Amino acid sequence: MIIIIDGKKIEVEGKRTVLEVAREKDIFIPSLCDHPQLTPFGGCRLCIVEIKEKRGYPPSCSTYVENGMEIKTKTPRLQELRREILELILSEHPNACLICSEKENCDEYKSTIRKVGEVTGCVLCSNNGRCELQDVVETLKIDKVKFPSVYRDLDVKKGDPFFDRDYNLCILCGRCVRVCQEVRGASAVSFVYRGSEAVVGTVFDLPLLESGCQFCGACVDVCPTGSLTERGIRYEGLPDERAKTICPLCSIGCELKIDLKRQKILSSKPSDEGAVNEGQACVKGRFLIKDVVHSPRRILKPLIRVNKKLEEVSWEGALDFVAQKLKKFKGKKTALIASPQVSCEEYFLLHKFASEELKTENVDSSYRFSPLAVFDKMAKENGLELGLNFEIKDISRAKTLFLIGEDISKSHPIIWLEVLKAVKGGAKLIVASPEELSLSRYSALWLQIKPGTEFYLLSFLSKLFLQKEQEADHPRIEGLDSFEDSLDKLDLSNVFEMTGITREELKEASELLLDTENAAFLFGMGLTQHSWGSRNVAALWNLALQAQAQLFPLGLENNLRGVFEIGRNSSDKGLNLNQIFQAASSGELKALYLAGPAPYLKKANLELLVIQDSFVNENFEFADAVLPASTFAETEGTFINGEGRLQKFNKVIDPLGEAKPDWWIISQLARRMGNKGFHFKNPSDITKEMIKIVPSFSNISYAELEKGQKIFIQEETKKERSFIPLKYSDSHYKKSKEYPFLMFLDYSLDYYRSLSLSQESRGLKAIRDSRWIKVSLEDAEELNLKEGENIAVESSSGKFKGFVKIVKSLPKGILGASFLLSEDSDFSVSGLIPSVFQESHSLGMLPVKIKREK
Repeated sequence: MIIIIDGKKIEVEGKRTVLEVAREKDIFIPSLCDHPQLTPFGGCRLCIVEIKEKRGYPPSCSTYVENGMEIKTKTPRLQELRREILELILSEHPNACLICSEKENCDEYKSTIRKVGEVTGCVLCSNNGRCELQDVVETLKIDKVKFPSVYRDLDVKKGDPFFDRDYNLCILCGRCVRVCQEVRGASAVSFVYRGSEAVVGTVFDLPLLESGCQFCGACVDVCPTGSLTERGIRYEGLPDERAKTICPLCSIGCELKIDLKRQKILSSKPSDEGAVNEGQACVKGRFLIKDVVHSPRRILKPLIRVNKKLEEVSWEGALDFVAQKLKKFKGKKTALIASPQVSCEEYFLLHKFASEELKTENVDSSYRFSPLAVFDKMAKENGLELGLNFEIKDISRAKTLFLIGEDISKSHPIIWLEVLKAVKGGAKLIVASPEELSLSRYSALWLQIKPGTEFYLLSFLSKLFLQKEQEADHPRIEGLDSFEDSLDKLDLSNVFEMTGITREELKEASELLLDTENAAFLFGMGLTQHSWGSRNVAALWNLALQAQAQLFPLGLENNLRGVFEIGRNSSDKGLNLNQIFQAASSGELKALYLAGPAPYLKKANLELLVIQDSFVNENFEFADAVLPASTFAETEGTFINGEGRLQKFNKVIDPLGEAKPDWWIISQLARRMGNKGFHFKNPSDITKEMIKIVPSFSNISYAELEKGQKIFIQEETKKERSFIPLKYSDSHYKKSKEYPFLMFLDYSLDYYRSLSLSQESRGLKAIRDSRWIKVSLEDAEELNLKEGENIAVESSSGKFKGFVKIVKSLPKGILGASFLLSEDSDFSVSGLIPSVFQESHSLGMLPVKIKREK
């Protein structure tokens, strides 16, 4: 269709608003309530236009173009109306600075202005210089407000984490309300009261902590004024530099904009151009980047042990010391643990260093605990080749979604947004979880499953499927007969009692899964972290084949897929993570190079421990040398996100103190040990070598990568998919008189390298403290436990201290806690686990008892 705006002919395709088309053609129309991510609202009325042969002045944000439409955007009458509307808005907003005749020379007078707690003008507002209201006032040339000023005199809300809410500055544009409801699905804030009394707030004026807020910061990002203000940047002023990078705090790979001032990170915000996150982030990416990089726990100088004490030394001294020590411990007596949060280049180099210089195959990482690792193990056991690449956007196109073993609203918020899009588009969501999740309200069916019984749930659903298979027009898949035989041999007679799910609920779930053409199965560590995790995944695989569904394994760490791809063709002869810790405990292992998180090594019997990390942790107690590594913000390289998307991240600031990038440390060590194959000048040199050696990187062009293009790594050729015969597993946990509770353990999603984010950030700690022990309401009342009370949980192997967190929906007799490999020993769940140093470990459930702490 053809339309005319201000005399200019424009060709338009599809259903578009006048404002959208005008913006695309760089035709400015003022607006304060419109936002590209939100549905049209028509609240501020500033975007009014004149349309030939149409009465009145319709808002361009909610008026859709029609063929032949003639539109005017800048007539004198429109400008007059806009100024009057804006003056009305300003009458309820502190406007002295906005219309001040001396604002151009304000820098000369700022020092004479008394600093007060409340914002009475732009110079006292943290949004000064980046405020949309300021921009519109400038554009419309407002120099006075003829309406009487009204100050709401509302208390500034400062009791919640991360940001303050000053509704005295609110212009009621509704952006925060709409982004919270439409995009994030939280509905934590809304309009309260009506007419002249209307304000934005929460139900019953509760704190955001009690209103379902995700603290994603989306409301702060869309606010056009200073009403919502990130805490800690109010007096920092405008940034002097802005950079883009990739967030390292989960497996999504969100693109972030980093605001800097004098080489210090002020804040991080989601990039609108981010291919994965499209202008959205989570609490960690939005508010914790600066806390991570500028943590007081950062290691800033190399250390070596002298006379039983760690002493600061030069890099020359530290590297020489470590190189000489490592020369004595090569081969099977040596092991290296790497973090799945370092770059592909750095992990590749760590692997190369272990193989070529340490002469050891004992290389592993906490990748071992991930759903991807268990998925891969299941595939190898059954001769399958997995297609692991997927696009997060595919999830929003699914008609049925099955979520098991993960609370994606917390662990993978960007994936949750895609699930939410699907649900709002009519898709059915089935959630299987021990406790009711915040996202359960969007589900068509919530299956409250007893932890550890997932195998029986999935197997029974498959059996129900087979009973209806004759009626359904599904293609026959290889291995069906042996799969049917294995199902017949399973005793599923007491599945309802065992899982805690009724027959009617299971029947409804099977009908929802069967009656669909496009299904997505999303699974996380809650399904895979048991010792029989690969059998659980096999059962899910079979069910997915029956439902013709796509599987989405949800890993936690940012470069988990990179670690997998680089190490997937390595020999399996070396010790894995569990065996490394076991060998360290028995004394079989003599030297350990620790470049990743590890449990408290009090029981380890090592002759050499080298720690390469960014943060102080309690294993320093046993370290012979500590090499300070820079964070992601102080180097460059690539990450591979959960989709299989290779993304280049950029250096944002110079390394703090004397910290050095991991690749530099390893290169220098190898050269000191006599290896000439480590003469890398920068990460791009490593990238070029990695592309030549790692098979799945064979399709990558370094030139395209340098241009910032988003590239998916090469998939292996997929074989024909086939069913897997199920093996019987006594896959559930049992209590005892001595240990009357079962505690399910979630692998913590809040860490970076060895840093516990909830212990670093008071804000995150208020949302989800890694030291919380979840207790059901029934058990809390029976034991007279209070919220926040100190308690200890004991297993047959040890004790874990924490604080009571009462969860109403948790079944009686079930406790919950987070597991983090590197954590303060008194508060480390690893102390409860007898098999953390054993091969057949399970992070699933533990029989425990509760003791009160004095």
